[in-house]
Amino acid sequence: MFLVNFVYDDEEVLEPYEWQDDDIYQEFYYLPIYRVHYQTLHDFLYGKLYIKDEKESTFIVGDGHYSIVIEMKKNIIYKRGTVTFQQREKINKIIKTLPVTLFQYRILEEAYEKEYGLTRQERMKKICIEEVIDEIFVVHYELFQEICEQLNIHESNPSEQYLMLKHKIERGYSSLHELLYKELIQKR
Repeated sequence: MFLVNFVYDDEEVLEPYEWQDDDIYQEFYYLPIYRVHYQTLHDFLYGKLYIKDEKESTFIVGDGHYSIVIEMKKNIIYKRGTVTFQQREKINKIIKTLPVTLFQYRILEEAYEKEYGLTRQERMKKICIEEVIDEIFVVHYELFQEICEQLNIHESNPSEQYLMLKHKIERGYSSLHELLYKELIQKR
């Protein structure tokens, strides 16, 4: 039996450490499993795919290191899901014994790659911070300058300051992110 935590196509896949009680869980007693190349797995994770031969189906794809559950509707990925770490280990062992399957698909859209290792809450805060920085750079430039001054960002022009600030918050989630979240979002 597979316990799958699904998210819709336009949402980020949730790793088991991110699961919450109000997520969408579904149980399956059987799911077809396919081995795919790494690049194909990447496309299944981050692309809105049209697959001619998959109208309405649910199956697992993986490369032997990572696997994901796919639900198709009208030939397009409708939902993606993850299983528990224990189930993923078992699935990956099975996948390593399978021949590679080649899916014929078209990429309709691509999403940004997810930064793994962050909690769901940290990712959401980080997205808010990035959006607010974009807003204050355009609408509240004085506040943007104030933040750059506090963070010792002294570039020669505003565009370079903006890029430097974005670079500082690009990876991970640190005390800087938490400080910016409190200053820019919680105090508003």
